Parts: sequence; structure tokens; C-alpha cells
Amino acid sequence: MKSKLVLLGSLLLIAAGIYVGGVQNLTEEQEQIERNQTAGFVSQGTPVDFVSQGDESAPSDTDLVATYSHLYGKYQVKVLANWKFSMPTDQEIEALRLEATALDKLYTQMTLEERRKIKRASFPYAKLEVAGKVIYKKFEDLTQKERESLNC
Repeated sequence: MKSKLVLLGSLLLIAAGIYVGGVQNLTEEQEQIERNQTAGFVSQGTPVDFVSQGDESAPSDTDLVATYSHLYGKYQVKVLANWKFSMPTDQEIEALRLEATALDKLYTQMTLEERRKIKRASFPYAKLEVAGKVIYKKFEDLTQKERESLNC
């Protein structure tokens, strides 16, 4: 009986350590994201492109895939964070939409071989207009009438 209590206590301590470490990592990542978003937005509220445009040489294939993969991973973490238990604010959803658009822009710049190496980002919310107001709703939460209005 005593060994079971020791085992249970050890497992609880391990789980608590994992939870605290994960929360700390998420907090650090959110702080970094906020710093990047603050630095990356121009006065009009649109994000700066990930890949610079101009007279500079085009990024190599591996650079584009690596950049996309890194940004896609961070995007997926935001999309799947508390997916079942909370509803993000409209500002958070709009920020996700802008990130999905930027990822899609990067995706379209890749060759077919590069595209086969990665997964395309998808935006997990439907944009609806209800009573003149734009709202976002998860696709699985849409009613049949809303699905018909979106032709899906």
C-alpha cells in the first residue's frame, strides 16, 4: 500500500512538473509572439510579409521549406491550443487568419516538389455575417443552414 502511495505521489509530481514546464514554455512563446506581432505590424494593421520582396536574391528551396515548416508549426500550436475548451477572441482569430494568409502566400511561392514535402495550412474557422456583424465559428459547430449559406 505504501509503495502505491509513493508511486502515485511520484506520478503526480512528474505530471505537475510537465504541466508547469509546458505553461512556462507557452508563456515564453506567447511573449515572443506578442513582441513579433508588435514589431511585424505596420500602421494599417496588416502583417509584414515573411519573405522580403525586391532586388534581393530569391531564397533557396530549403530555406523556403524550412521557414514555412517553422512558421506552420507555430501556427498549429496556436490553432490547437485549448481547441475543445475555449473560444478565442475575434482579435485572436483575425490574427490567426492573417497568419494563415501569410503561410498560404509562402506556400504558393514554392515549387511542386517543395509543396510535397509540407502540409498546407488551413484556417479552422468559417467567416459568417450575422445581422451585419462578422463572426467566426468553428466548422464543426456550423448549423445546416449556415453550411448551406457557405456552400459547404
